[in-house]
Amino acid sequence: MTRKPPSGVSPRKARLKTAKKRIATAFLIGFCLLSLFRLWAASAVSFEEEATKKEKTSGLTFLPVIFYTPETKWTLGGGGLFYFRATKDKDVSRPANIKFIAVYTQRRQTNFELNPDFYLAKGYHVQANIQYSDFPDQFYGIGSGTTGDMKEPFTSRFWKLSVEALKKVHGPLNAGFQYFFDDTKLTEVEDGGLLESPNTPGSSGGTASGLGCLMTYDSRDSIFYPTAGSFHQFSVTAFGGALGSDFTYNRFYLELRKYFRFSYAHCLAFQTRFLFQAGDPPFWRLGLLGGAESMRGYYLGRYRDKNMVVLQAEYRWAPIFWRLGLAAFAALGDVAATLGRFDLGQFKYTYGFGLRFVIDPKQRLHLRLDFGFGKETSGVYFTASEAF
Repeated sequence: MTRKPPSGVSPRKARLKTAKKRIATAFLIGFCLLSLFRLWAASAVSFEEEATKKEKTSGLTFLPVIFYTPETKWTLGGGGLFYFRATKDKDVSRPANIKFIAVYTQRRQTNFELNPDFYLAKGYHVQANIQYSDFPDQFYGIGSGTTGDMKEPFTSRFWKLSVEALKKVHGPLNAGFQYFFDDTKLTEVEDGGLLESPNTPGSSGGTASGLGCLMTYDSRDSIFYPTAGSFHQFSVTAFGGALGSDFTYNRFYLELRKYFRFSYAHCLAFQTRFLFQAGDPPFWRLGLLGGAESMRGYYLGRYRDKNMVVLQAEYRWAPIFWRLGLAAFAALGDVAATLGRFDLGQFKYTYGFGLRFVIDPKQRLHLRLDFGFGKETSGVYFTASEAF
């Protein structure tokens, strides 16, 4: 295992590092806005005309990725979404889709992720997440009260796999099973840091493997841009040695979503997520606050613990003009070691706004550019499909 030696940082180097971050952020925002403008300018067909065309059975959206951070230097890659019909069964109205992203950095770091999601004949639904990563990350410790000066850079190399297999039971109700597997090795940590301590579960790496049951209720009018209906999910998963896991714990997850449509272009969406875990999960499988889908504005994993609660709402208005739309969102959330330690007065908050670009009016497939803000933190997110 490679260790990073401690070193002092002069004020001049600190200012230079801050300037580089600001330049990289400005470059990323400008690149995203330019990409949206080029997509807008490339088409002369109105939204209404496009929406009345015959529905496409397949399509591909590709997004180039380029950014700079001190930990990675320049990073290049691409991501996107490919949708298609996986069955000729006319009773299956939803398209299958595959999301993907692959990036490579100037420091030879790699991240690859593939998310196939198949709607099949006879009510079967299978989705998976496959990820390989050798990439820098940040660890702030475990708990709701961690501070910014506790930040520890680290690099991990891992393989992750999750699979959900469902069968329609009745109407929008589905039942099945899910499986989680990940094998993680920490390749670079900070000398004397929390990840060097055996008191941090998973600090020596290891394998987590768990199998459980899953139920969903899905009455959404679209999987890409839902404006009406509901999506609810409940799962119970057990991790243990019988499945090849180095960690023993149980995971309980509940997610509730509701969508209210006021007109074709106006929608109000709500989401609530509850994660409860009993036992000793590794630090990388704790509840992670933040990221592009939940508590936007916080770095993914800025706060982490066994249990997590997140509530968020989003108002969507798309299109406003031709293919352009807007969104505004807000969220509350926190993590805790036990259920009794949640304190509503200490919940973190985020708020923000976003731009939307309609790629495919029939499928309601959008690109989104979101700007999230929390307490002394912010984030920019550019991707395909909505956060929830």
